[in-house]
Amino acid sequence: MDEETPCYFLTRLPGELRALIYEHVLAFERPLKLRQVVAGSPNTGILRANRQVHNEALPLLYDLNNIMVTRNDFCHYTDYDLQTPLRRDQVRHLLVKNFSQSIKCSSYSGGNHMYLAGCCEVCQPTAVGFINALSELPRLQSVVVDYHFHQSEFGYMKDVIKRNGMLEPLRRNRSLQCTGLGQWRLQGTSISDKLSITFADVALNTLWTIFSSFGNQLSIYGIPNEPQILEGLREDINRDLPDKLFFIHCARKCVLWPVVFEKIAETWKAVDDAKAEGRDASEELEALTNEVLRFCRRHTAEDARMQLQLLRLRVRCQINDPLSKSQRGYLVRTSVKVKRLGKVIQKRGSAKFQVYPAGITLGRTCVDHSQHGASCKLVYSPKQESYH
Repeated sequence: MDEETPCYFLTRLPGELRALIYEHVLAFERPLKLRQVVAGSPNTGILRANRQVHNEALPLLYDLNNIMVTRNDFCHYTDYDLQTPLRRDQVRHLLVKNFSQSIKCSSYSGGNHMYLAGCCEVCQPTAVGFINALSELPRLQSVVVDYHFHQSEFGYMKDVIKRNGMLEPLRRNRSLQCTGLGQWRLQGTSISDKLSITFADVALNTLWTIFSSFGNQLSIYGIPNEPQILEGLREDINRDLPDKLFFIHCARKCVLWPVVFEKIAETWKAVDDAKAEGRDASEELEALTNEVLRFCRRHTAEDARMQLQLLRLRVRCQINDPLSKSQRGYLVRTSVKVKRLGKVIQKRGSAKFQVYPAGITLGRTCVDHSQHGASCKLVYSPKQESYH
């Protein structure tokens, strides 16, 4: 800039208005990945205008945004050139996307969450050193550790905290409390009241929250613009989970819900009961999380889409539907036997016909027909066994 030309932005514009401009320019919807060399967004170019603008705008950049980092950025052996260029004296909000050990410290791993001499404190499986490193950042207010791709590491850390928490000195006592589906908050006297540390399967928790927010708008038949919404969630959040979780939420609106998802239905009801009674629902939420994850591991997204369509077909198949006999399947008006884990529940037939398309498979329940017009059995079988 020409020395004879004054900078009216700095000399005539009040600092309060400049701060509003910085907030408008430097606020981003998604977490920021800071880089050593790449310039990044044109908006951050304002930081290179001059020293005064940089000093005024930089604190707002860290105040307004989540900064994306990895555990590797805190490893004692990682070269500075390979770390995120983080101003540790300024950062307020962190999103840890990679919870695994650094490449250097992984060479000291003995397997089964064991480590050998030489592994730094930050990368040890107990994560004690990593949590301590986060606690030492002076202005840090919130941390979200995304363990979606590191379920085993988080599970081990969680077990260690549960086993050893009461054995630590009181000033370092820590505990994990389940506050949502796939979401845990770290608590303890060694953690500042101003600092919130959350471990979360971000994709799972985000999608579950989105589907739960639909409320009564969601039915067994889905939601308006369902294909577009699901495709957007696959692109933005996760390719695999949306169809599985959507299947669970839609199935909950069906009368077969307790049969198709027996364990999930029981744990979900326990969560609702605890909240209705004003009790702490952390144990119930943990049980629900485990059941949902178990379902997601056992089924593919394609399975979930197919089974949802079959479940919808079963609901639509009423006696007055304009379907051919081959499309309808068989009419059943005697009795339906439901066998779950060896327990048989007898349900008497009603005056209305029930139509079951032949060969329907619903979740872990199979609809089978012995012959035309005969009774129907819903037989529970684990996944590794064949349906009967």
